[in-house]
This record gives sequence, C-alpha cells and structure tokens, in this order.
Amino acid sequence: MRLRILLLTLAVMATAMMVPSTATIYWKHPIKDAFQEFEYQLKLITDALYIQDIELFEKLVDANIIVAQAIIIKYVYSKAEYILSASKTADGGLIAVAESTTAVDERVKRIYFKWELNAESPSGCKLVVCSYCSLNGC
Repeated sequence: MRLRILLLTLAVMATAMMVPSTATIYWKHPIKDAFQEFEYQLKLITDALYIQDIELFEKLVDANIIVAQAIIIKYVYSKAEYILSASKTADGGLIAVAESTTAVDERVKRIYFKWELNAESPSGCKLVVCSYCSLNGC
C-alpha cells in the first residue's frame, strides 16, 4: 500500500515538473516605510507600462484616471524628482506628494498620488488619484 502511494506521489510530481507554467506570480514585498512603498508602487506601474502589459496596468491604476500614464511617465523621466511627503492612511492606503522638474521649461510641478487597498491588484493597492497639484492645493 505504501509503495502505491509513493509511486503515485512521484508520478504526480514528475507530471507537474514536465508541464510548463505560464502563470505569473506577484508577491507583496514587506515594506515598512511609506516612501519605499511609494517607490515600489510607482515601479510596478512603470514596469507595466514598459512591458506594455495593459491588463496589469488596469489592475494597478484606476480606469477613471485618464492622465495617469502621462503624469507617471513625466515624473519618472524628469530631470529631478523626489518625494516631498508620503504616509500610510488609516485604512491601509498610501498618499504621497512628489515634485517633478520638466526638462522643457525647468518648472517644478507637484504631483499628488493616492492608493487604496484593492484585492485584485497584484501589489494589494490600486492608484485612484494621480494629478498635478493646483496653486492652492497640496
């Protein structure tokens, strides 16, 4: 009886090793700092844009944010970029304000980001607000 179970187990393991896996596995990195969390979330979004994975981008960014792609690309590829503030919200989300200097006119623009928890997102959060700050905002 034990020999049958052993042979069955080995057969299942051998079959599992022969079948190629096509699934992509994402995992949440243990990040303690809100600044690191901001950089991690932004890196996931830029990676999705870089590899042109529309399905992943839609899981990471809310579809109602029309300008998110343009703002993120401008932020990532600007001459000088840094995070002014980043903090976790009480419900587990993330809010951040960053500055970006445009290469064309050397103006500094502040960008407001807000992530909320989302079970469908591979990172556990979904970008719901991404906009330039107004003159009296942020």
